[in-house]
Amino acid sequence: MEVKSFLKIVEEIEHSCLSAEQQEEMITKVADLSRFIQSYDQSIEIIHWMRCKVSIIRYSGTNTGVIFCDDTKQSSANAYYSNARLMDLKKREGLKELWLVVIGSCTSNDLRPFKNLSTDKLLDKIYDKIFSLDFLQSRVQIIK
Repeated sequence: MEVKSFLKIVEEIEHSCLSAEQQEEMITKVADLSRFIQSYDQSIEIIHWMRCKVSIIRYSGTNTGVIFCDDTKQSSANAYYSNARLMDLKKREGLKELWLVVIGSCTSNDLRPFKNLSTDKLLDKIYDKIFSLDFLQSRVQIIK
């Protein structure tokens, strides 16, 4: 996402009826989405980013839902939606896949804690792909 596009979205958020806390959350979400697209595949098109906690993108011609969570709050990956709500969202929005992107700033290449997380929490059954995004290094690693 170009800086100009990002700033336009931030302006939309700032002029919305959201509380200051909600605005901050949305700006963070858009920054995470922008960095993920920049780092993973710049051909990704943003479809919806403001309606819910799930961002909807178009990747390789198909609509995909993306949920971001902080690596310090990994349990939040399960907290946003139950399996049933995610399946309902997937059906309602015509999503082919759901992705989880764990945001961090760790420079370690050790993905074992994330792989264990996906097994322990059964996230691999909910999400079609799980990524780790090192926000500061602009590096995406595929966990699943």
